Amino acid sequence: MVETLLRNGRWHVSLAQSDLIEQAGLDEKDFDYLFTHFEYKNKQVIVSHIFNEHLVVSMAGKEDIDFKTLIDAFSTVVEYKPFCKYKFKADNKIFPTYEWDKINPKGRYEELQEKGKLELALLEE
Repeated sequence: MVETLLRNGRWHVSLAQSDLIEQAGLDEKDFDYLFTHFEYKNKQVIVSHIFNEHLVVSMAGKEDIDFKTLIDAFSTVVEYKPFCKYKFKADNKIFPTYEWDKINPKGRYEELQEKGKLELALLEE
């Protein structure tokens, strides 16, 4: 599997959504596309991505089976697993967040520690 990228190397949210449906088998009816982000099962999802290096996925609400399903689907598409999770606060909302880092997960984890990310946890491989 591989991310469908634009010519400039970006993985636009519409393409990410399509990849999650076509490559990871998620149901199209569970998505709403809103140009700068998408919603999965009525929960806002924010994606930041650098091809074959780094991925960050945040989803509004609490971690639940839908969020785990989405994280597993992203892992299927990018072909590597997240190394950590934490809470991200924006607009008075808390977003559970997972990060994938193919290049330097240890260094990125140390950087996140220095930034004082809420409930930062290293994931098992």
